[in-house]
Amino acid sequence: MEIKEIIHKEVLNEFIGSQKMSQFLQSWEWGEFQKSLDRQIWRLGVFEGDNLVGSALVIKQTLPMGKCYLYCPRGPVGDNQDVFKELEFKIASLGKEQSALFVKIEPPIEKKNRQFFKDVISGFNSKPADFVQPQDSWYMDLSQSEDELLQAMHHKTRYNIRLAEKKGVTVRISGAEDLDKFWQLNLATSRRDQFSAHSKNYYQKMLETLSGSGFMKMFIAEYKGQSIAANLVTFFGDTVTYVHGASADEQRNVMAPQLLQWRQIQEAKRQGFRHYDFWGVAPEGAAKEQAWSGITRFKQGFGGQGMSYVGTYDLIINPGWYKLYKLAKTINL
Repeated sequence: MEIKEIIHKEVLNEFIGSQKMSQFLQSWEWGEFQKSLDRQIWRLGVFEGDNLVGSALVIKQTLPMGKCYLYCPRGPVGDNQDVFKELEFKIASLGKEQSALFVKIEPPIEKKNRQFFKDVISGFNSKPADFVQPQDSWYMDLSQSEDELLQAMHHKTRYNIRLAEKKGVTVRISGAEDLDKFWQLNLATSRRDQFSAHSKNYYQKMLETLSGSGFMKMFIAEYKGQSIAANLVTFFGDTVTYVHGASADEQRNVMAPQLLQWRQIQEAKRQGFRHYDFWGVAPEGAAKEQAWSGITRFKQGFGGQGMSYVGTYDLIINPGWYKLYKLAKTINL
């Protein structure tokens, strides 16, 4: 096995796209988006001859006082212990070269395969960390017909889709040209649901980098001439993923978000994708008052099944500074 930088988009995307529930966060396009945010990236590959058998998109994240850490979103990706170990050693070595405090990894390994992960992480100074990407996701198998998918939904979700259609809600597909519409809806959503949104520049760079090729699409729901909901959705590998959503404070009774999801599912089926990923949900068995309980009920209303990953781990490179970093986060410095 040999580890080297991946320099061909097609080689990386063919490998990542062939994995179950293809991870768009490890794609070539996502790396280009990160570069547009002035972040340094590395695309590391494990090769056996000419064949790519493992990969890791690694992103340098800056911290105060000139410090940094490295982040591998939904990665590394590989299907055996030797490949994972090679990638982890290489990323840790890269972290030392960059004087990083730690390396944050989120391997796409399901919880049911936790022992596999324990084996590949053994030998590293590692600690479980707060997740960046959701540890629990909800997805739909698109091999069924539209009628079968509708029948598998909760009756209330099915009713709300029909209600939105009856009320005259329409959905169109767009991109960067409708950034302002999405941004205003996102501001309303962040105020209503009390969360911190990314900056407008973040979404602008995302759409400018990803929407031109069809990797990301914006779906906009309109009612009586007004944009009342919008979602950002990725199309990669075998999976379509609902990444960001926003909706207006007004006209909530016409159920635009339910129709938006259904139109996205229909488009995914039309293009021949195998899975539709609703993205993050609350962990199984979480209390009803859990922060994500509402959005979890919404997503699970469409039918489907859950997937739980082993989670996020920090590979610690500089123990002293890592302790200071964690302390600063605890007291919100």
